[in-house]
Amino acid sequence: MRKVRILALPLLVVLVLLIGMGAGACDGGGGGEVAPPPGEEEEAPPEEEEETAPPEEEEEEAAPLPGEEEEEEVTGQSNFTSDDGRVEIALDNVERTKVWPAELQDGGTPKEGYDFIVVDVTIVRITDGHVNARQGSAIVGYDEVKYQALSGTWWGIEYQDPHDIRAGYEIVEGATGKFVVELPEGVQPVSLRLTYLFFESWTESWERVGEEERYMDIILSNS
Repeated sequence: MRKVRILALPLLVVLVLLIGMGAGACDGGGGGEVAPPPGEEEEAPPEEEEETAPPEEEEEEAAPLPGEEEEEEVTGQSNFTSDDGRVEIALDNVERTKVWPAELQDGGTPKEGYDFIVVDVTIVRITDGHVNARQGSAIVGYDEVKYQALSGTWWGIEYQDPHDIRAGYEIVEGATGKFVVELPEGVQPVSLRLTYLFFESWTESWERVGEEERYMDIILSNS
């Protein structure tokens, strides 16, 4: 009987230990975070990428529609001065055409294989003298040939005495001239050699004093 009690005592101790371990296991499972086993580290949640605004598209300039091309800028007149500095003439316009200018008497049409070159000029300044019209103006072409003007007309002639048909007259500042020359179709005009009379004054009988024939080269092409 005493031997049985001695054996039962260790069994009771083992039973108590087992019950205590079971209770501890139950307490450890409540509410606490369980560390992951080695090699199974918790992955951090992926970071949210900030949305970037799309790049602003550069606005392209719209191409002009057919018929809406930009007009070429007009640079204005080109002025030319005589060698002695007394006369200044402006080149107003150069035109190549098959049509005779309407403001001149009918000159018909150009010869076959030719064009009309129409040159408009203005007298800008006359210093210490007088200017008058003179025949003989011509256009020099790229072929180095001089083509005589078919017509040279001035507007702005001033008479010294409108009541005397013998009175002297002159081309004054502001007067405009138009010259028409026939040029072969394959030849480009280089310059207009404009011929004029220059004189100092008049006598009482309207004779020109110190009259000289002069010319000025008006450049028609920059190339």
